[in-house]
Amino acid sequence: MSALTRPVTDLESPEGPPALTVPAAIEAHAATRPDAEAVVGPEGRVTWAELDDRTARLAAFLDDAGIAHGDRVGILLPNGLRWIVAAAAALRIGAVVVPLNTWYRADELRHVLGSSQVRMVVTDDVVFGRDTGAEFDRAGYGRPFTPGGDGYLGMMVWPAADELPGESTPRPSAGPTPDDLALLLFTSGSTARPKPVPLRHGRLLRNAHEIGRRQHLVPSDRLWLGAPFFFGYGCSNAWPVTLAHGVTLCLEERVSGDGSLAFLARERCTVYYGLGVVTRTLLAAPSFGQHDIGALRTGTTGFTPQDKRLAVEALGVTGICSMYGLTEAYGHSTVSDAHDPLDVRLHTSGTVVPTQEIRITDPDGTVVPTGTTGEIELRGCVIEGYLGAPELDEGSFRDGGWLRTGDLGHLDDEQRLHVVGRRKEMLKIKGINVAPLEVEELLAGHPDVDQAFVVGLPGADGEERMVAAVVARPGVAPDLPARLVSHVRECAASYKVPDRVAVLALEDLPLTATGKVSKRALRDVLAGPR
Repeated sequence: MSALTRPVTDLESPEGPPALTVPAAIEAHAATRPDAEAVVGPEGRVTWAELDDRTARLAAFLDDAGIAHGDRVGILLPNGLRWIVAAAAALRIGAVVVPLNTWYRADELRHVLGSSQVRMVVTDDVVFGRDTGAEFDRAGYGRPFTPGGDGYLGMMVWPAADELPGESTPRPSAGPTPDDLALLLFTSGSTARPKPVPLRHGRLLRNAHEIGRRQHLVPSDRLWLGAPFFFGYGCSNAWPVTLAHGVTLCLEERVSGDGSLAFLARERCTVYYGLGVVTRTLLAAPSFGQHDIGALRTGTTGFTPQDKRLAVEALGVTGICSMYGLTEAYGHSTVSDAHDPLDVRLHTSGTVVPTQEIRITDPDGTVVPTGTTGEIELRGCVIEGYLGAPELDEGSFRDGGWLRTGDLGHLDDEQRLHVVGRRKEMLKIKGINVAPLEVEELLAGHPDVDQAFVVGLPGADGEERMVAAVVARPGVAPDLPARLVSHVRECAASYKVPDRVAVLALEDLPLTATGKVSKRALRDVLAGPR
């Protein structure tokens, strides 16, 4: 049965996650594997039994303080045990966790805290060298935590040296249901204010279970993550995957090259959660090759074939999975199998997970034939809408519960997804639509190119011009731009040949907060002074 016609059930795998809420999953692992490690972080390590105990004691304290079912609790902390325990405790009493970006400044905090109507924030006095109290003061949310009362209860400071910021005697709690909200995440908002994305317990764990099945995870696995935990890749993907499969979550505050390699080796991590920029950071570390990271065997990465090949061939993660996903669809929507042929994993984003449906449509919403490029739409484990004003949903959903992703791609005969790029990034060159990803892959396929990015800039005649930025491999001759233009001209139609190729150093690539190259900022770099 095709992905377009088969019904979406709650779970199609023979065995589902141990529970369909976060606190119930922790309790289940604590009951069946109490002494197995649950989390390793900068503040130490805890077993499932210890995690359950700390969570229960802090949850009782929050309950006594006046945090109720459905209240919003913000967390602004580095990756680590405090983040996990604070979130799990809030979720245990049915509250909703609002992960806060540690790079947010006062204006961004004001918007996120106000629109989510947080009752309290869990943080530290200093996070990554920044005075958080002063930042919250400027945002209007700097009052100290005061239990009881109505409205905003303030900032609860949790120093890294303390086991808990407060505790009460654990007691039974009604807790959340699978349909209750677990997380309220905010999209990065490259062109507008971040949108609040509400994610529910049951869908979070069902989808995570399917993601982990594609990686063939087992309870003895140890999943490594150094990317910021407040983004979807961490809190709505990596964490639920560990809960759904009972694997150990190994967290670093940030990726540090030599330090991360030592951590991976010491903890014998087996599951790699790192995007292309993370892989390159590890490979560029002076001590690469001096640490035994051979335990790594699977994980997820993206997005280009070059990124995936580096993870497999240079980093040694031979069972790495390719994927496609977004926050609004609970992490990943398509994932390759760890046992798929390498060529499939390099050049596709896998097939849709059983908890979702996928279709490709034209601008009118008509499903296009196999092999035809159109907009990627998803249904099943996706959000029903953004939280807040109805206008936030405009243009994002179609009848029948289909989420419009804004991404372009096509399905092949095996129903594997091939992502072409963002709809808004399509270029109009000489009157013809050109997908930047297609030209980027041509450029990156040249032996002298490490990375390639293509954007459109306005030309003197008002027509759009295609400009490419590449990161060259070491020792490449200065005539690389001319050779790349010739290379593309030999491989593709003339309208796909860049008008200009610029060679940039790796450190000169502008990055988003999630570590991806910012196409918007790259246009400014390539346009030069104005």
